[in-house]
Amino acid sequence: MNLRTATIIVCLVDAAAWAVVAVATFMSGSDAATKGLDEGAGLIVTALFLVTGAPALALVLLGRAPITALTLALAFPTAFAALFVAAVIAFA
Repeated sequence: MNLRTATIIVCLVDAAAWAVVAVATFMSGSDAATKGLDEGAGLIVTALFLVTGAPALALVLLGRAPITALTLALAFPTAFAALFVAAVIAFA
């Protein structure tokens, strides 16, 4: 497996994770008191994907900067995990 193939796979997993989290947060059936938190989380995850996952996918599909594309693709799950831990700590 070469670097381009690995990056494409990571980008597709990033896109799938983003879609699942975004749909889950925007379509959540939570009460009105926490609906804003859910929508805020969805916006943050979408912004994070637009800053990391989407450029990585564009770079790899254009065949440019493969190491940068892989770094950006791996930055999405890393940043998502860090933000999740920070949210758990903040709301604990």
